[in-house]
Amino acid sequence: MTLVTRKLREGVKNLFEQLASTKDPDASLGKPKAVVKMVGPQTSVAVTAGFSVASDEPESLDGRMTAPYPSFLFTASIGFAENVIFARQAALYDIDFDAYETRVEGVWDMKGMFGQDGRSPVMTEFNIETRVTTGAPPKRIAELLWLTHERCPMTATIAKAAKINRKLFVNDTEVAL
Repeated sequence: MTLVTRKLREGVKNLFEQLASTKDPDASLGKPKAVVKMVGPQTSVAVTAGFSVASDEPESLDGRMTAPYPSFLFTASIGFAENVIFARQAALYDIDFDAYETRVEGVWDMKGMFGQDGRSPVMTEFNIETRVTTGAPPKRIAELLWLTHERCPMTATIAKAAKINRKLFVNDTEVAL
């Protein structure tokens, strides 16, 4: 069963046409917002788009372990965004797929959060592995993944600060990128 539904195709094509036809430069700006409140020594809750999302830390740092660490939410956000943008590219180019998974791992030096040894807290590297189940040719999926890399706001942003290592598997076979 394809994840690229008729409703997704229609919605993407309508959004594409709407954005292409606007003459107002501000009409195409996305402005995600969140209000984040600290509700415990290491626990925070964000409200964004009407949803609540929590982050927490380990008990050893007076956290409660009730939610993922902020850095884990950050890496998950990259995966969420890549999944959405890939699906939109697939809908735009009429390519079906049955399953899609993004695995994201970020690398950073924790000494940086304390300014130790002159280290930076910047995430310097991201390993992104994409797994797709599809009847489409692997070359087409690789092309869609390249478009995703170029058009995903999260990926485009992190690419300015960090090295991105990618792997693609189509139907459990690695595909060269």
